Amino acid sequence: MKTFKTDNVIVRRFQMRDAEQLNLLLYNNSNVAAEFNNDANVEDEMENLKKTKLVIKSAINEYYTDEPVWAVENKWSKKIIGYIRVCNYSVKNKMCNISWVVSNEYWDDSFMKDALTKIFNFLFSKKNIELIECSYYQQDNNSNMVLDKIGMTKEAVLRDRRVNEKTHKKENFVIYSISKDEFFNSENYKLSANRRIKYLKRKI
Repeated sequence: MKTFKTDNVIVRRFQMRDAEQLNLLLYNNSNVAAEFNNDANVEDEMENLKKTKLVIKSAINEYYTDEPVWAVENKWSKKIIGYIRVCNYSVKNKMCNISWVVSNEYWDDSFMKDALTKIFNFLFSKKNIELIECSYYQQDNNSNMVLDKIGMTKEAVLRDRRVNEKTHKKENFVIYSISKDEFFNSENYKLSANRRIKYLKRKI
Protein backbone atom coordinates (compact mmCIF):
# COMPACT_ATOMS: atom_id res chain seq x y z
CA MET A 1 0.00 0.00 0.00
CA LYS A 2 1.38 3.34 -1.01
CA THR A 3 2.00 6.60 0.81
CA PHE A 4 -0.25 9.51 -0.16
CA LYS A 5 0.91 13.12 -0.31
CA THR A 6 -0.86 16.47 -0.65
CA ASP A 7 0.45 20.03 -0.45
CA ASN A 8 0.28 19.88 3.36
CA VAL A 9 0.03 16.30 4.59
CA ILE A 10 1.53 12.85 4.19
CA VAL A 11 -0.82 9.89 4.74
CA ARG A 12 1.22 6.82 5.54
CA ARG A 13 1.67 3.65 7.57
CA PHE A 14 2.24 4.12 11.28
CA GLN A 15 5.70 3.44 12.70
CA MET A 16 6.67 2.70 16.28
CA ARG A 17 8.58 6.00 16.43
CA ASP A 18 5.17 7.74 16.21
CA ALA A 19 4.20 6.54 19.71
CA GLU A 20 4.94 9.73 21.66
CA GLN A 21 3.27 12.00 19.11
CA LEU A 22 0.18 9.80 18.87
CA ASN A 23 0.06 9.61 22.66
CA LEU A 24 -0.15 13.41 22.82
CA LEU A 25 -2.86 13.41 20.19
CA LEU A 26 -4.96 10.84 22.03
CA TYR A 27 -4.57 12.16 25.58
CA ASN A 28 -3.43 15.78 25.43
CA ASN A 29 -6.97 17.18 25.51
CA SER A 30 -8.33 14.80 28.12
CA ASN A 31 -8.21 14.65 31.90
CA VAL A 32 -5.82 11.73 31.61
CA ALA A 33 -3.04 13.88 30.19
CA ALA A 34 -3.31 16.96 32.34
CA GLU A 35 -0.20 18.29 34.08
CA PHE A 36 1.80 15.37 35.49
CA ASN A 37 2.81 16.69 38.88
CA ASN A 38 2.74 13.60 41.07
CA ASP A 39 3.69 9.95 41.01
CA ALA A 40 0.17 8.80 40.23
CA ASN A 41 0.01 11.02 37.17
CA VAL A 42 3.44 9.85 36.04
CA GLU A 43 2.12 6.30 36.27
CA ASP A 44 -0.92 7.34 34.22
CA GLU A 45 1.35 8.88 31.58
CA MET A 46 3.41 5.70 31.31
CA GLU A 47 0.28 3.56 31.12
CA ASN A 48 -1.15 5.75 28.37
CA LEU A 49 2.08 5.49 26.37
CA LYS A 50 1.99 1.72 26.77
CA LYS A 51 -1.59 1.64 25.44
CA THR A 52 -0.62 3.91 22.55
CA LYS A 53 2.21 1.58 21.54
CA LEU A 54 -0.25 -1.31 21.46
CA VAL A 55 -2.54 0.78 19.25
CA ILE A 56 0.33 1.46 16.84
CA LYS A 57 1.37 -2.21 16.75
CA SER A 58 -2.20 -3.12 15.87
CA ALA A 59 -2.33 -0.38 13.20
CA ILE A 60 0.91 -1.64 11.64
CA ASN A 61 -0.40 -5.22 11.54
CA GLU A 62 -3.72 -4.13 10.04
CA TYR A 63 -2.18 -1.92 7.34
CA TYR A 64 -2.40 -4.52 4.57
CA THR A 65 -5.85 -5.80 5.51
CA ASP A 66 -9.22 -4.55 4.27
CA GLU A 67 -9.47 -2.31 7.35
CA PRO A 68 -6.19 -0.34 7.46
CA VAL A 69 -5.25 2.62 9.64
CA TRP A 70 -3.26 5.54 8.21
CA ALA A 71 -1.21 8.11 10.09
CA VAL A 72 -1.74 11.71 8.93
CA GLU A 73 1.49 13.71 9.18
CA ASN A 74 1.98 17.45 8.79
CA LYS A 75 4.26 17.62 5.74
CA TRP A 76 6.17 20.61 7.10
CA SER A 77 6.49 19.98 10.83
CA LYS A 78 6.68 16.15 10.46
CA LYS A 79 4.24 15.82 13.38
CA ILE A 80 1.34 13.37 13.57
CA ILE A 81 -1.84 15.45 13.47
CA GLY A 82 -4.37 12.64 13.18
CA TYR A 83 -5.24 9.28 11.72
CA ILE A 84 -7.82 7.68 9.41
CA ARG A 85 -9.32 4.23 9.91
CA VAL A 86 -11.36 1.98 7.63
CA CYS A 87 -13.92 -0.13 9.48
CA ASN A 88 -17.05 -2.22 8.83
CA TYR A 89 -15.71 -3.24 5.43
CA SER A 90 -18.30 -5.34 3.57
CA VAL A 91 -17.33 -7.33 0.49
CA LYS A 92 -20.97 -8.28 -0.10
CA ASN A 93 -22.29 -4.71 0.06
CA LYS A 94 -19.16 -3.12 -1.47
CA MET A 95 -19.01 -0.47 1.24
CA CYS A 96 -17.07 0.59 4.32
CA ASN A 97 -17.09 3.15 7.10
CA ILE A 98 -14.39 5.76 7.63
CA SER A 99 -13.51 7.25 11.01
CA TRP A 100 -10.79 9.71 11.89
CA VAL A 101 -9.18 11.73 14.65
CA VAL A 102 -7.51 15.10 14.12
CA SER A 103 -5.71 17.45 16.49
CA ASN A 104 -7.88 20.36 17.68
CA GLU A 105 -5.57 22.94 16.14
CA TYR A 106 -6.16 21.52 12.64
CA TRP A 107 -9.96 21.44 12.61
CA ASP A 108 -10.18 24.72 10.71
CA ASP A 109 -7.54 23.78 8.14
CA SER A 110 -7.91 21.73 4.96
CA PHE A 111 -5.41 19.13 6.15
CA MET A 112 -7.90 16.38 7.06
CA LYS A 113 -10.12 17.15 4.06
CA ASP A 114 -7.14 16.64 1.75
CA ALA A 115 -6.10 13.46 3.57
CA LEU A 116 -9.61 11.99 3.43
CA THR A 117 -9.91 12.89 -0.26
CA LYS A 118 -6.76 10.85 -0.95
CA ILE A 119 -8.11 7.86 0.99
CA PHE A 120 -11.54 8.05 -0.67
CA ASN A 121 -9.85 8.15 -4.08
CA PHE A 122 -7.77 5.09 -3.17
CA LEU A 123 -10.74 3.10 -1.85
CA PHE A 124 -12.96 3.87 -4.83
CA SER A 125 -10.17 3.37 -7.40
CA LYS A 126 -8.25 0.40 -6.03
CA LYS A 127 -10.71 -1.41 -3.78
CA ASN A 128 -14.08 -2.91 -4.63
CA ILE A 129 -15.89 -0.08 -2.81
CA GLU A 130 -18.98 1.68 -4.14
CA LEU A 131 -20.17 3.51 -1.01
CA ILE A 132 -18.38 5.09 1.95
CA GLU A 133 -20.11 6.01 5.20
CA CYS A 134 -18.95 8.35 7.95
CA SER A 135 -20.76 8.73 11.27
CA TYR A 136 -20.22 10.84 14.36
CA TYR A 137 -21.88 12.12 17.53
CA GLN A 138 -23.81 15.32 16.84
CA GLN A 139 -21.97 17.08 19.67
CA ASP A 140 -18.84 16.75 17.51
CA ASN A 141 -19.92 19.77 15.47
CA ASN A 142 -16.70 20.13 13.49
CA SER A 143 -17.08 16.79 11.69
CA ASN A 144 -19.87 17.99 9.42
CA MET A 145 -17.66 20.82 8.09
CA VAL A 146 -15.09 18.32 6.83
CA LEU A 147 -17.68 15.93 5.39
CA ASP A 148 -19.57 18.70 3.61
CA LYS A 149 -16.35 19.92 1.98
CA ILE A 150 -15.63 16.43 0.67
CA GLY A 151 -19.07 16.30 -0.92
CA MET A 152 -20.74 13.79 1.37
CA THR A 153 -24.50 13.80 2.00
CA LYS A 154 -26.15 13.75 5.42
CA GLU A 155 -28.49 10.77 5.39
CA ALA A 156 -29.86 10.60 8.92
CA VAL A 157 -29.76 11.84 12.48
CA LEU A 158 -30.46 8.98 14.88
CA ARG A 159 -31.90 10.56 18.01
CA ASP A 160 -30.39 9.60 21.38
CA ARG A 161 -29.17 6.43 19.73
CA ARG A 162 -25.75 5.76 21.23
CA VAL A 163 -23.71 6.45 24.34
CA ASN A 164 -20.73 8.68 23.61
CA GLU A 165 -17.59 7.06 25.01
CA LYS A 166 -16.23 10.49 25.95
CA THR A 167 -19.28 12.01 27.65
CA HIS A 168 -20.91 8.73 28.75
CA LYS A 169 -24.26 10.23 27.71
CA LYS A 170 -26.72 9.28 25.01
CA GLU A 171 -26.35 11.56 22.02
CA ASN A 172 -27.69 11.95 18.51
CA PHE A 173 -25.73 9.93 15.95
CA VAL A 174 -25.25 11.49 12.50
CA ILE A 175 -24.66 9.44 9.35
CA TYR A 176 -23.09 10.75 6.13
CA SER A 177 -22.34 8.85 2.92
CA ILE A 178 -20.96 9.27 -0.58
CA SER A 179 -21.10 6.95 -3.59
CA LYS A 180 -18.29 6.26 -6.03
CA ASP A 181 -19.97 8.27 -8.80
CA GLU A 182 -20.76 11.16 -6.46
CA PHE A 183 -17.15 11.35 -5.31
CA PHE A 184 -15.58 11.41 -8.78
CA ASN A 185 -18.11 14.00 -9.96
CA SER A 186 -17.68 16.23 -6.91
CA GLU A 187 -16.03 19.63 -7.13
CA ASN A 188 -13.68 18.63 -4.31
CA TYR A 189 -12.27 15.71 -6.32
CA LYS A 190 -11.98 17.78 -9.51
CA LEU A 191 -10.05 20.49 -7.68
CA SER A 192 -7.77 17.89 -6.10
CA ALA A 193 -7.16 16.25 -9.49
CA ASN A 194 -6.36 19.61 -11.10
CA ARG A 195 -3.82 20.40 -8.36
CA ARG A 196 -2.21 17.02 -8.96
CA ILE A 197 -1.96 17.65 -12.73
CA LYS A 198 -0.37 21.07 -12.17
CA TYR A 199 2.12 19.53 -9.73
CA LEU A 200 3.11 16.82 -12.22
CA LYS A 201 3.59 19.41 -14.95
CA ARG A 202 5.96 21.36 -12.69
CA LYS A 203 7.97 18.18 -12.13
CA ILE A 204 8.45 17.56 -15.86
